[in-house]
Amino acid sequence: MNDQEIVESERLIMRRLMPEDYKVMTAWDMDERVYKYLLGSACKTPEEPLAWLPKKDPTSKVNILMLVSEKEDGHAVGIYALNHDVERDVWSLSYVNRYDDWGKGYTVEGMKALMEHAVKAYGARMFEGECAKENIGSRRVMEKLGMVYDHSSSYTKSDGSATFESDVFTLTVSDN
Repeated sequence: MNDQEIVESERLIMRRLMPEDYKVMTAWDMDERVYKYLLGSACKTPEEPLAWLPKKDPTSKVNILMLVSEKEDGHAVGIYALNHDVERDVWSLSYVNRYDDWGKGYTVEGMKALMEHAVKAYGARMFEGECAKENIGSRRVMEKLGMVYDHSSSYTKSDGSATFESDVFTLTVSDN
């Protein structure tokens, strides 16, 4: 059995994020446009992710961080993640794409495949996502994933530079 966790969709291939991936991450990590609604801030140097990347366990069963690549040309599209809140038994989804890949449907395609993988591999049943009310692109992603509005909330960027009114979406997967 292959010990590398791989998830594929029609156009994408995903594998666990590794420390050496910091080089390809500059395609989105250093772009202010990409970070507008994210908790963190754009990186100032390509090496900045090395402060946290080596601490991530690529075999974790609760923090699934996947490097997403386009199958046709192999370029890194972004990172898609699922984090399991064990107490609540909810998987929170998050994603980041390089700016020049926005609007191509990669996020819906890739997150759908990753969520299906989490159901099969980890027994995931409840998914949750949050986006700024003004972030129409992320709202559409969640709706296309079959998620429904659950409640309103708000969040503040890690550096305190902005607070966003937000909507939380959920999806419960039923047993077949």
